Amino acid sequence: MTVSTTTLIANKLSRIPSSQEERFRALDRDLARRYVTLLLHQARMSEARRLGQGELLYRPRVEICDTPSSSRITATVELPGVTVEDITLQVGTNSTLRISGERKRRISPVPGPDTKYPLQEIKYGKFERVLQLPEGTMMSTISAAVDNGVLVVSWPRLPPSAATSGSTSNKG
Repeated sequence: MTVSTTTLIANKLSRIPSSQEERFRALDRDLARRYVTLLLHQARMSEARRLGQGELLYRPRVEICDTPSSSRITATVELPGVTVEDITLQVGTNSTLRISGERKRRISPVPGPDTKYPLQEIKYGKFERVLQLPEGTMMSTISAAVDNGVLVVSWPRLPPSAATSGSTSNKG
C-alpha cells in the first residue's frame, strides 16, 4: 500500500463511530431519514392517484408571513404562468384553505408523438396546496389577488367570532 491509500483508509476509519452507541445512533438516523423519504414519496403518489387520469400533482412554493402587529396573516404562493381563471380557493370544514388549479403549457399546447423536450424543468399540470386557517375562519374574510404569477392570500389572525368573544371577556 502507498502512503496515500493508507491515509484514505485512515480517514474513512476515523469517520466510523467508535462506540456501539454511536454506531446505533448513526444507524437510527439513517433509517429514520430513509423512512421519512419513503413516507413523503407515498404521500405524493397517493395525491397523484387521487387526481386520476395519471396527471401529476405538484405543490407550489409558499411563504407565510405572520407579523404580530398586523391583524392579518398573509400567504404568498408562487404560480408563474397561471391565470386567475385557473386558480380555485376553497375553505374546508376542518379550517383549511385549499389552493388548487392547473398550469397549462403555453407553447405547443398539444404535443404530437414526435415532439421532444431535451430539457424540461417547468412543472405543468394540476397543483394543490393546503394551508391551516384559524378555527372558524369564513371564506368572506379571506382576500386574494394575483399579480405577475404570485398569488397573495390573507386572512384574519383570529376569526370574527373569536375576536368578538375575546374583547368582551376582557371587559368583565
